Amino acid sequence: MSGLHQKASYAILLGVGLAIMVVFASGCQTVDGQFYWPWETPQVDNARQSLMMQQAQRDAALSRNQLEGLTQSQRALQDRLDRLEAMTRDNAKMHDEILGLRKDIDQLRDEREAMRKQIVDDLTTRINQYMAKAMAGSTHVTAPATQTGRKHTVEAGQTLTDIAKAYKTTSSAIMKANSLKSSTLYAGQVLFIPVSE
Repeated sequence: MSGLHQKASYAILLGVGLAIMVVFASGCQTVDGQFYWPWETPQVDNARQSLMMQQAQRDAALSRNQLEGLTQSQRALQDRLDRLEAMTRDNAKMHDEILGLRKDIDQLRDEREAMRKQIVDDLTTRINQYMAKAMAGSTHVTAPATQTGRKHTVEAGQTLTDIAKAYKTTSSAIMKANSLKSSTLYAGQVLFIPVSE
């Protein structure tokens, strides 16, 4: 009888051990080689978001360095031009070179401005995408049980006021239906728009 009792105890322990292994194995995740348990999922999401923001900051620093290089080149050309103008006010041949330098400076200025605009647009798009992913991961829109309405995906540049006007409702009604503490929206964010009956 005691041998049977001992075998039953071993079988129970083995079953519990296998169940624990299955639970841990099915929910475990790794990020950058780091092992996380299932209950650490918010930390995994935070780590991913932190990595994305660090990459965006590195990209912004690189873009600033490129802009600084263009600015320094423009200053060097401007200094050269100023020296030539001072030395050759009456020399027609130098006057042509000065005009050429002016043209080069204007072209460089236009290129720098185009690059600055492209960098700003690119960074804005990427930050909006990161924020939309972060918001999508943390907020899932579900219609309140007592209200009817529809879902709306926020587009770049849209404000809460614009959306409220489009659906003939109020900003406060949209904020209340979505439990928003701020009127700041992000491209890609999904909102529930209540409709009064």
